[in-house]
Amino acid sequence: MVVSMRCKCRHSKRLLVPCLTFAALASSLLQGAMAQSTYSTATHQLQRLQDPDVIITNTNGTVVVYSPLTGNEIPQGLATDGSGSGFSLPAILWIAFSFTVGVPLMLAGFRGRRLTTGAAIGISVAVASWSVFVNTLDNVGISDITLTALVLVLFCLGFLFGLLEVGRMAGLLQLGIQGGLAIGIRIVLLRSLLLVPEPSAFFVNWLLIAFCGLGSAVLVIWKQRAGLLLGSASVGTFFCALGTDLAVNQQSGMSRGLRYLIDRNSYHVVDTTSNGYFPPTSTLIMIALSLALTPAFAYAQHKLFKGPFCPVHDDDIESLDASNEFQADEEPKLSGEETLQSSPPNTPPVSALSHLVPLLKDSHPTPAATEKVRATEGDAFANGSEQSS
Repeated sequence: MVVSMRCKCRHSKRLLVPCLTFAALASSLLQGAMAQSTYSTATHQLQRLQDPDVIITNTNGTVVVYSPLTGNEIPQGLATDGSGSGFSLPAILWIAFSFTVGVPLMLAGFRGRRLTTGAAIGISVAVASWSVFVNTLDNVGISDITLTALVLVLFCLGFLFGLLEVGRMAGLLQLGIQGGLAIGIRIVLLRSLLLVPEPSAFFVNWLLIAFCGLGSAVLVIWKQRAGLLLGSASVGTFFCALGTDLAVNQQSGMSRGLRYLIDRNSYHVVDTTSNGYFPPTSTLIMIALSLALTPAFAYAQHKLFKGPFCPVHDDDIESLDASNEFQADEEPKLSGEETLQSSPPNTPPVSALSHLVPLLKDSHPTPAATEKVRATEGDAFANGSEQSS
């Protein structure tokens, strides 16, 4: 019995070494496979950000990006895109800008009239210029405060243009489109690495955003009041949520999501992919709450402001039925004086008055008692004239 136990112990010791060796080898192979998978995923994410695709190599743990056209290395820079860091001056300016634009549009955008159209065109100019800057600058770029100042100056120029009559119709259409885009962007930002995180289907995120913008554009053309109410509330809640998130989560919340969605600069590939977009829970709550409050604020403005967005013009987006009604109401109605003046100049007054009798009878029926009094006065006048003759 003792001999058999010793044999088993020796046999188990002999098996222990191969088992440990196999476990260590399997662990190393598993780690290598995981690393290879992670690197492959990162490579695909890096490549799908570019047009044309970039070439990625990993040397000593350092990712190097090459251009397939020239073969030259693409130096990488930080994708701050004017957002600043923490509560730096650019970050404070963006917070102030978000609330300055968002609160009036959310509460009374429909009553703002030219101020609202000015803000709509200013937002379009600012967003377009910011997108161009962040996607065309090189790895050195410009400072965050410079980029922020340029974008805000362009917003002011667009705002001034929207105050003019020539920018009124463009501002109305822009506000409607922006309302839908603001809804689509927030829906896309409700998930880490965007709503559709697959690299090959990244364009689906933009298709959803474009569909929302197109739908709101159709709404503002079809029903101008409803489209403008929704646009004002949507843009207002979007900027209020952005300002609140910047104050709470700084550059790691909605700010990071917007940069991850829009910044496709080849000089920012490594930064964009390595940091990704992983919003904190508070950011997701703010985005969802802003979406839920959008129809509520649109309905509140509908109840508070009964009048039209702006005076009726012939070139309004709405149908011209209302303006045609106004023209019909303004047609002059014939009065007694106008009829009297339109009679020939040589016509005696009596004939002119007799010409007016049917018109007066049709418009104001004369009571029977009054007719009797007038008949009695006529007979008395006739008798008096016979006696005098």
